[in-house]
Amino acid sequence: MRVHTFALLLSCAASAAAQQPDFRWEKALASGSTVSVHNLNGDITVTPSTNGKVEIVGTKHGSKRYFDKITLEVLETSRGIIVCSMFKNVDMECDESGFHMRDHRGDREWDDLQIDIDVKLPKDLLLDAHDVSGSVSVVGAQGEVRASSVSGDVRMERLRVNSIKATSVSGDVTVGIEAFTGDGPLTFTSVSGNVTAELPKGTDADVSMRSVSGSLDSDFPLTLNGRVSRNSISARIGRGGRELNVHTVSGDVRLRAAK
Repeated sequence: MRVHTFALLLSCAASAAAQQPDFRWEKALASGSTVSVHNLNGDITVTPSTNGKVEIVGTKHGSKRYFDKITLEVLETSRGIIVCSMFKNVDMECDESGFHMRDHRGDREWDDLQIDIDVKLPKDLLLDAHDVSGSVSVVGAQGEVRASSVSGDVRMERLRVNSIKATSVSGDVTVGIEAFTGDGPLTFTSVSGNVTAELPKGTDADVSMRSVSGSLDSDFPLTLNGRVSRNSISARIGRGGRELNVHTVSGDVRLRAAK
């Protein structure tokens, strides 16, 4: 029994050590600042901050022998911060519009290396999160929210927002909104994936729903204000006003009313 207990303790210690982050940064930012996150390979996860500070944590995955070739860079600007995953053997630059690769024909370490980025976000800051190869998950964000992935899902829940833009090229887009704080536009799109938006009851919006090879479904009564076809609907929810675009090429479109 003692041998098994000792082995279990060693296993737990090794597991805890393996989960230690490889990068950590935190700072309090002015209200209204934008936290812009750009990842090349790995997931982005955003959850509410509990201490009023932005916290950025990076955890690497892949072959440890190459861990020194990837890191996170945090650039402070007058508008907030920009966070980029950077590969040392790639000609990359991180600036206010994200990261740029000038020449990526050489080494392709990012194919086998990834870094997951976890963000703790205060409620008075704006979010702009973009991933190339990985999923984006956002919980509890407020104000204006932007999130996208080229190859991965975009999932949002418990949002209290003025406007949202959530897009994916190859993945599902799923958004759950608790409340609106303004009447800004809502845009949910995918090229190859389902798009599902859960909105508060009593939502007022002018909605455009479109899918080339999928179904269109709405919990909300729709008052048609344009042409209707199998693939697209232009209609009003409630009194209309807010712009709501829900589009996909290959997938289903669903509007759900929060319970």
